[in-house]
Amino acid sequence: MGLVALLVLPASAGSAPSADTDLTTSALQARAAVGLPTIAENPAVLAAAGAVLNGADPQGAFAGNGGTGDLITATAPSGGALSTDNLKPAVFDPRITAIAVLGRGNTVAVAAALDPTRPFAKPVLAGAVADPAVIGSLAVLVPPGYGTIPQILLQRHRGPQLITIGVTATAAPGADGAILVELKGLDRVTGPQIGYGLTFTLKMGKSLAYTVKTRPFPTALISRSFVAGPGFSGADRARFLGYVAKLPPAARTIIDIIRGSITVSVVANSAPFCGIQTSCAGFDPGNGYFMMLNRAQLRSGFGRFAIDHELGHLVDFLGLDSFSHTAFRDLFEKSRYWKSCFPVQGQCVPFVELFADQFAFFSTNDHGVQSGYGDNRLATSKAYAPLIRQQWAFRPPQNLNPLAGFGPLAKSFENALHSSESQL
Repeated sequence: MGLVALLVLPASAGSAPSADTDLTTSALQARAAVGLPTIAENPAVLAAAGAVLNGADPQGAFAGNGGTGDLITATAPSGGALSTDNLKPAVFDPRITAIAVLGRGNTVAVAAALDPTRPFAKPVLAGAVADPAVIGSLAVLVPPGYGTIPQILLQRHRGPQLITIGVTATAAPGADGAILVELKGLDRVTGPQIGYGLTFTLKMGKSLAYTVKTRPFPTALISRSFVAGPGFSGADRARFLGYVAKLPPAARTIIDIIRGSITVSVVANSAPFCGIQTSCAGFDPGNGYFMMLNRAQLRSGFGRFAIDHELGHLVDFLGLDSFSHTAFRDLFEKSRYWKSCFPVQGQCVPFVELFADQFAFFSTNDHGVQSGYGDNRLATSKAYAPLIRQQWAFRPPQNLNPLAGFGPLAKSFENALHSSESQL
């Protein structure tokens, strides 16, 4: 009932300037989602938010329109503003009595009135939905004088497997003594590799637990076509897409999600790019995620396995993590063909190559050694399919995430991301 009441509140006692977009309702919904008290917009905070956008004095605008309490203001780029550490302290503090959020161009401004005498007894989840593309999106706002921050765990089940994501807590000042505790990756710079459309439990000490969801993968990006690089046309393009069309449903579902972030090229001489005359795939700072297809291999009987192997690398890079590798290794070790070391040129084959081979086995239903890595098929389709469904999510490292603005497709991805969403 509290959420319903919030949604039907009038936008404000005044009105936003005609050039600005009033985004306050989105902020109110985000507060309601973490159980914070109902508040509203008023002329004082609305005037202060407008002053921030105009480069004027927000405190003067706030006081001149009858504002009371402490004024908090902040700005952030539009599109992921609510996920930033700039806006979180001004939106999720329980002591806030009124709030206004305005958007103009690519900027979002928030102004909030805070009453320091209001209760703030325990940490508050600063947003029930985290954006994997925004550093610091996953955060907890801690009250003044709370003391030592207890251990924080981020966990979820993948089938029977309970995984704990490696996170590091970093602190930033909030308002009137509050502390914003952001969860970042173990490098303390990028965010944790949490993936899209997932649900986690965030545990703080022994007594506090919060449910956190991650932003869904944008539907506008699903089934976008592969990006055409040099040579990806005509019969070669049709042959490659024919291979993709033959993928099993579990694999095809994944490719439908990632294909729009992959540039595919077809060349006669792939050795300068791939080291030898074969196809290859990976991430390049100038080209983003790519597949380089050897034309002769594309047209050979062996070609489909080799190309599905390269697709397997992209499935791995964009959606699996160390927990996934452990789960697949456990599956592969059950095979009578398993070896603790598949030797190639005096070294053991890296697990990423074994996974790519096994994805190709799953995709083609081939048996027997098919590649130079010497591994036979290590899992049946019946065992492999549910595990890939369980383990895979769109989970690129944040610093290589197309949805975080990396790679040549960043602008088109940004446009698709916001095609049907507010700019908050």
